[in-house]
Amino acid sequence: MTVEGFLSLKWEDDGLPLIAPPWNSPVLADPSFLFPHETPTGCWTLFAHSVWGIRRYESDDGYVWLDQGLAVRNAMRPFCRPVAGGFMLFYEAYRPFAVPLQILPRPPRWKSRLEYRASPDLHEWSAPETVVTPDLPWMKDEKLGESVSNPCLVEVDGSWRLYFSASLAWIDDCGFCEPRHIGVAEAPSFSGPFTPRPEPLIGPSLDPADDAQPGVLGAGAIKVIPLEDGYIGLQNKIYRDPAGRSRSALFLLRSDDGMAWFPARKEPLLAPSTGWRASHIYACDCRRAPDGTWLLYYNARDGWYKSSGRERIGWMVGRE
Repeated sequence: MTVEGFLSLKWEDDGLPLIAPPWNSPVLADPSFLFPHETPTGCWTLFAHSVWGIRRYESDDGYVWLDQGLAVRNAMRPFCRPVAGGFMLFYEAYRPFAVPLQILPRPPRWKSRLEYRASPDLHEWSAPETVVTPDLPWMKDEKLGESVSNPCLVEVDGSWRLYFSASLAWIDDCGFCEPRHIGVAEAPSFSGPFTPRPEPLIGPSLDPADDAQPGVLGAGAIKVIPLEDGYIGLQNKIYRDPAGRSRSALFLLRSDDGMAWFPARKEPLLAPSTGWRASHIYACDCRRAPDGTWLLYYNARDGWYKSSGRERIGWMVGRE
């Protein structure tokens, strides 16, 4: 499929949440999924994180999901794909209890890294290996902490690019941070070693003339889709609406080389509305099924301040 072909997809959205958070967490976020033909059991498989770590879900139809429990503790924002001989799982790793402690009025400074684990069967996982640490100046904030997050791995001409978010932006009306920049690291193998580019690819713009959406607070995350003649990026940009409230919506970007990114259209693909997605639309995973349809799983939030909002997972279906 070409970039223009993707941009012309017709998206079906029933507006309903598919997966609620577990009883001991107010959020379930940042889904990454596998098709039935990719898994050993022949079931759909989805990874997403609660406040305690990454959970695994299974489904017979991609719509009704059953919780299979924690897969990785002290981890969030998973990205899972099949590779030769098994599966790879990239994620943001953090110190124990770091997410629950964010509920405090003055949470401790954040510190995270990107890790990788391998599995032959999606049940047993190898020991973690660190692939990216927040060593460069644009990955750090003096007050908020050091962060690398939201991994997305793409193969390009026999080598690999790991797109990721870095650094932090404080969101006043939510009482927590969101990613400030988006960067990329490159490697000869899907397991590394990864070398980050010295500067970010995407950052918040303070000049409305430079951005389709003024008042941008943070770059959020990106999922990159290689196509026949270029790349599509699905970015959940963090911004202020005309009333001054923070928002996040899924925007479409396009690129010829996967490095220089431009808005593909001004309006978002999916924006906050009402109910379970009243305040923010967050990170997604989007893949083409064997029958040619495109499936996009995402998480949304129903309120602003950290003690009141809940996050659930929903989906959209794209057809030519």
